[in-house]
Amino acid sequence: MCNALGIITYNDSSVYVEGMQKYRPIAAFSFLGRYRLVDFAISNMSNSGIDDIQIYVNGNPRSLIDHVGTGRHYNINSKHGHLSLVPVYTDGGTSRFTTDISCYAENIHAVMENQNDYVVIAPVNMLYKGNYEELLKQHVESGAEVSVLYQHVDNAKENYIGCDVLQMNKQRGVLSIAQNLCNYKSRYLSLQTYIMSKEIFKTLVEEAQETSSMYWFKDILNDKCVDMDIRGLNYRGHIYVINDLKSYYESNMQFLTEEKMKDIADPEWPVYTRTSDSAPAIYLNGGTATGSLISNGCEISGVVKNSIVGRSCKIGKDALIENCIIMPDVEIADGAHLKNVIVDKHSRIAKKKDLAGLEEQPLYIGRRENV
Repeated sequence: MCNALGIITYNDSSVYVEGMQKYRPIAAFSFLGRYRLVDFAISNMSNSGIDDIQIYVNGNPRSLIDHVGTGRHYNINSKHGHLSLVPVYTDGGTSRFTTDISCYAENIHAVMENQNDYVVIAPVNMLYKGNYEELLKQHVESGAEVSVLYQHVDNAKENYIGCDVLQMNKQRGVLSIAQNLCNYKSRYLSLQTYIMSKEIFKTLVEEAQETSSMYWFKDILNDKCVDMDIRGLNYRGHIYVINDLKSYYESNMQFLTEEKMKDIADPEWPVYTRTSDSAPAIYLNGGTATGSLISNGCEISGVVKNSIVGRSCKIGKDALIENCIIMPDVEIADGAHLKNVIVDKHSRIAKKKDLAGLEEQPLYIGRRENV
């Protein structure tokens, strides 16, 4: 077992997917029709042998409570592990601008009472396959006080806008943490995954509180780069960063390739999720799907191309769905044409038959909208 407490956390207000985040926290975002974003972070921890996990939720936790449940479907046995949801305490404010530090401080006693010696902090908006047991081993052997997971990218001028980037020396010591302002092509992208002992975590949280009520955890780490031994751990696998509607759309669509599907179809490193015992998708009236992911319970009477369709959707006769993300329980009328569109849960496309967005900026149809 991995000797670490897993903390799955949200990010600062720069990570905000307009429209979608109105109805749910980012951890509860639907992904590939059947997953939630939080599934990837929990699965990484479960596969790594971490069975004590805290999930900090900056929004209405109702949908996550239903989805996460007791954690049994994540292979976490309640007799020797624990998976808990920690809603953000806003004290009359808004959860969007409540810092992670304030949440850690409110729950620091639960962290310190945990039997594990180390803490692994991971975000919900960065998807990757990470073996935290191996990373913890590297952290301990290096002698660093804090380790930060990063990846070297050469397309930072066009992507990862607003994400954290590291400045490091030749020994991979972190000199500073800044935001990517698209000034340079090559950057060390922080995956906002941190490893440290519980005692160091507690000290950093307390110092951040004393410094400023607006401090996030990355801010206190940036301050401590001069005084502490903070080192980078290189990650070479695929990463999918979600910090706005465009990146959410692109991250989903990337999985329609065989190479990227291997990231979630790996039997040695499964992505767990809550399953529903629904019937397989059926194709009626000559309905077809090519290059797409179609979830259980769907009725397809139209044509679906290069799209992702969530559970229990109905695609009408002669409808054409192309390059779209259709979330669960959506009805699309006969003869409708949709291209580069994201349709949120429980929506109905019945009146306006032709809807199109751009690949660079997909059109979003909000939850329960009747269009």
